[in-house]
Amino acid sequence: MIERVVRALIRLLSVGAQIVRGVRDPPSRDSVRRIVALQMSGVGDLLLTTPALRALHRLYPAARIDVITYKLGSASFLFRLPYMGRGCEFPLFELELKRAWSPSFWRGLARPIRFLREEPCDLYVSFHHTWLLQWYLFELWVAARARALFAIGINPDFLAGPGVFDRAVPESLLGERHYRPFFLDVVSLLGEAGHDVTMEFPLEPDEVRQASERLRQAMPGCRIVCLHMGASHAAQLWPVERYVEFAQRCCRDGYGLVLIGTEGERGLTDQVAKSLPAGRVLNVTGATTLSEMAAFIAASDLFVGNDSGPMHVAIALQRPTIGLIGPGRPRYYRYGLHEAVILRNPILFDIHDRKDSPYPWVITVDEVYRHARILLA
Repeated sequence: MIERVVRALIRLLSVGAQIVRGVRDPPSRDSVRRIVALQMSGVGDLLLTTPALRALHRLYPAARIDVITYKLGSASFLFRLPYMGRGCEFPLFELELKRAWSPSFWRGLARPIRFLREEPCDLYVSFHHTWLLQWYLFELWVAARARALFAIGINPDFLAGPGVFDRAVPESLLGERHYRPFFLDVVSLLGEAGHDVTMEFPLEPDEVRQASERLRQAMPGCRIVCLHMGASHAAQLWPVERYVEFAQRCCRDGYGLVLIGTEGERGLTDQVAKSLPAGRVLNVTGATTLSEMAAFIAASDLFVGNDSGPMHVAIALQRPTIGLIGPGRPRYYRYGLHEAVILRNPILFDIHDRKDSPYPWVITVDEVYRHARILLA
């Protein structure tokens, strides 16, 4: 029932927006001064957007690009790019239609609209592809209220025409592809977006130098393997006992381990750290900023981790990477063979319904270590 209501509201909003807006042409190259881009979720999702942001900058080099996202802390690296400007947090994932009677619901929904209207917005771009219909409704409401001179984005397949946008791509255009070329498809609604899908995570040389020095002092003479054992959902976690065995093999062969992650992942990394001899491990879990964590990845010889933000950071930094992929869709992990070794667990599993359910991992320590030795050779 609720889904039918949401679909009806989306159609109504789309028709109303088209009537009010009419037909508009894309802005000229030199007329755009402010672009606002929306992309939710975490570090990995934002990193997958960087090729499209770069393409936007090429099309409109005089524009500043502001960003609306879930948590600005996850987007901190974006503001190191020279064409990025300000940011706004949007509590999308905390909004539920059944709480529309609550003042806090409308405050949360109004926050990105206020940000959009603080200054003239020449171009609004929505990159967020959501799987929950209610979130589509909330995002489309923001786009309809943005007062942007032109707007592009992603529409659910049941909508005919551009809806609240001036131009839109249907979500089915994604197919089984990676998100990076799909986001470039969004930008191509405005002009030639190119095919460069290289991601960017800017770091200062001193940041990498300091991380390298800490690793050298903690594990002198060792080549370094960086492990990230966390993920957004329990079903995405390669078993901790396999990480322990993998780390012990690394130590026996003379490698050092640096363990990264958030404070909430400390329980995982502590199990690995206590199984290793002194002088062979540095556990910085929960003790780094996002950029400091990335610097440890950059200073390492190999990254091994689950399908989570640090894996995407390692690929963006062009470090040898092994990604351990359990439940999930290719849109997040379909990297080229030259970018990473992606080990996909062969057992099918719909993570949307079972995010914290036990997952039958088939990927073995032998398989991971064999690839690690090849990449470290």
